[in-house]
Amino acid sequence: MMTLGELKRRLENIAQIGTISATKSQDGKALARVIFDDDVDNKRVSAFLPVVSIANSFVRVHVPIRVNEQVLVISPFGNANSGFIIRSIFNKACKEPDGSNEFTTVVEFEDGTRFSYDTKNKKLTAACVGDIEIIAKNITIKADNTNFDGGSVTHNGTTIDDTHDHTQNAGNHFGAGAITTAPNK
Repeated sequence: MMTLGELKRRLENIAQIGTISATKSQDGKALARVIFDDDVDNKRVSAFLPVVSIANSFVRVHVPIRVNEQVLVISPFGNANSGFIIRSIFNKACKEPDGSNEFTTVVEFEDGTRFSYDTKNKKLTAACVGDIEIIAKNITIKADNTNFDGGSVTHNGTTIDDTHDHTQNAGNHFGAGAITTAPNK
């Protein structure tokens, strides 16, 4: 028969906040060890536990878990070594990203790259500090207006911009072989 002390210990272990102390991947699964601070003098370290992620038959999302990340460990039977990790609790050292609110979802990376979507204003913003590469069979852009603001634009290896002349085709209403002045600067 379980003692009252053992029952109390198991109930206390059902849901615990801890800090990641080590990570690894094994058989395609993200695993991590968690340090539990029971009190100032007593710290326990869990076995490697599975990390809850978005994963099913049609989509997988991997966001690396890191040492010192604060997490919640759920142990349905009160044994911390047979639980699982629910990720990331905002805290003093890791606060919500600037600009996030009830209408705005923000994904922010450590290098400063940010994606945000404001459902109230229907605005998607991508601010990338490095390069962007899009690989697709076809790309379609539909908009009432499209603005390019920045350096040059290259099409099939040729730079297209506003610094070159356009020769008109013979037989058009501008006259044969006329050189345009716009969009030149």
